Amino acid sequence: MENPPTFHTVSSLANNLAKKAEESKEAIQKNNAHKSVNTQLIYREGHDLPFDDAPIQFTAEQIGGDFK
Repeated sequence: MENPPTFHTVSSLANNLAKKAEESKEAIQKNNAHKSVNTQLIYREGHDLPFDDAPIQFTAEQIGGDFK
């Protein structure tokens, strides 16, 4: 991979997915090991990552194979 994502990029994506899943601010804060929710909110600001949902489809071969 030419430009692998940084730790903070991956962390930001995880935080945004947790937010979309309606996880509480406190749960996200604990997952990030921040001392306070306020710290978590600082890191969350301005870190929305643009991405599109991608539907996943398995082939008939995959469904019949190890993915049961």
